[in-house]
Amino acid sequence: MNITKRTIGMATIMLMLLVSACTPAAAPTPDLAATIAVNVAIEQTMAALQTQSIATELAYQQQHPTETATPQPTATSEFTPTPDKITLTLSKDTYCRNGIFAKSPYVALMSAGQTYDVLAIDPNNQAYYVVEPDHTFTYCWVWGEYAKLNGDKDRLPVYTPQPLPTPTYTATVGPDFSVSYVGQQVCGADYYLRFFIKNTGSKTWEALQINVTDNTKNVTTTYNNTVFVDYLNCVAGVSESDLTPGESSNVAVKVSEDPTGHSMSATIILCQTDASGGCNPKTITFTP
Repeated sequence: MNITKRTIGMATIMLMLLVSACTPAAAPTPDLAATIAVNVAIEQTMAALQTQSIATELAYQQQHPTETATPQPTATSEFTPTPDKITLTLSKDTYCRNGIFAKSPYVALMSAGQTYDVLAIDPNNQAYYVVEPDHTFTYCWVWGEYAKLNGDKDRLPVYTPQPLPTPTYTATVGPDFSVSYVGQQVCGADYYLRFFIKNTGSKTWEALQINVTDNTKNVTTTYNNTVFVDYLNCVAGVSESDLTPGESSNVAVKVSEDPTGHSMSATIILCQTDASGGCNPKTITFTP
C-alpha cells in the first residue's frame, strides 16, 4: 500500500516538471489549446496510475491474505479429585430413626447387606446420619452396632441429633369433690350437723352416704339420700337432685345426741348412678 502511494507521488512530480519544461519562460499570450491538452494528459496519466495501483493492491492481497489468529486453548487449573464418599454396610436389619434414641420415631427399616451413604456421625461416635435411598431427601440415624463403616471416619462431620421431645401430659380430672364442716343446727331436742360439699371433678354426683361418728361416745349415725338437702332454721332448705361439675350444696345430717364439744369424724361418700358408676369417700374430723 505504501509502494503505491510513492509511485503516484513520483508520477505527479514528473508531470509537473514536464509541464514546466514545455511552457515558455515568458509567453505574452497563453496557449489555451496547449493548456487543455496538458490537463487532459495529466488526468489520463493519473487514471492509468490509479488503475495500476488498484490492480497492484489486489494482486498483493491475493498473494498475502490476511492472517486470522487461531485461538489457543485456555489453560485449566489442575484437577482436584473428589474424596471418596463414606458408606456403611449393615450386618443386620436395623431401624433408621429421626434421632439416636430407642424411643425416637423410626423412618425406615434398613436391610442387612445393603450399603448406605454416610453424611455425619453423632458426638458420641455411636450412630451415623445416613441417606435413606427409598425416599428422596430423607435422612435418618442408624445405630452403629450392626454397621461396618467403609471409609475414613475422621472425615465425617459431627452432627448433634435432635433430643426426644418432652412429653406433655394433660391432666384428666376424674370424679372428685371437696367437703367441710359448716356448723351445728339445734332444733329443740334435735341436733343437725351441716356439711358443705362441692363437686370439683368432671363427673356428676347423684347419691350420697354420710357416716357421722361421735368418737367421744363411740356412736355412729348413717345418712343416705339421692338428693342433697340442707336443714336451716329448723326447716328443710334447698335440695339438689345431683351435683354437676362445679356445683355445690349444703347437706344436714341429724344425730341422736348433743355433740357439742365431742370429737367427731364424718365419712362422706358420693356416688354416680349412671353407667360410669363409682363412689368416692372423704373423711374429715371436727368438734361442734
